[in-house]
Amino acid sequence: MSLKTYIATSAASLFARNGIKRVSMDDVARKANVSKRTLYDFFKDKEALLIEVLNEVRKPFSEHFSALEKRPGTALEIMLLFNEKMIEKPTLLCDDFFEDIKRYPEALKVLLEGKRLFLEKVLELLKRGERERVFMSDINYDIISLLAQKQMRSPRTSDMYTKYTHEEVHNTLFFIFLRGICTDAGRDILDKFVVKKRYRMYEER
Repeated sequence: MSLKTYIATSAASLFARNGIKRVSMDDVARKANVSKRTLYDFFKDKEALLIEVLNEVRKPFSEHFSALEKRPGTALEIMLLFNEKMIEKPTLLCDDFFEDIKRYPEALKVLLEGKRLFLEKVLELLKRGERERVFMSDINYDIISLLAQKQMRSPRTSDMYTKYTHEEVHNTLFFIFLRGICTDAGRDILDKFVVKKRYRMYEER
């Protein structure tokens, strides 16, 4: 990992937990264990750092998604495997982050572009799954893709998160969502995946 990437990764953890406004460049320098001068050698200001953070956070998910698309399997299986990756390395951003980023127009563009690309990928998979007959036809998948995007960033301030973990909440909503649009063939794939997942969890105990 390059020093630039290490700094961005260090900053990401601070921004995710505290938002952007409450994190200073001094905080980032301390977290990354570098001098402030070194920090500014790589990033001219906080917005430049924030853009790098957004790109670094998105990169492993984009790479994983591309790899999954090249493997044999249905759109449903790709969505299931990608969800596992998101649970394995969740990007849990506090609500303040999304409010604070509005003050950084160039970084906001990067965030919105990432969301747009994600939405496109979800829509492509949903329509592919319809052609593969694992997802039902006669559904407005533009609306479904928007719902999927909202579900994948449910607010952590909800009372649900005081009683259950993020993984439990996310997986419950995700599997209910998928089961609702699956055909009989899709539900067979989904059920087999759930059984295998439970078996792996049992084996890991």
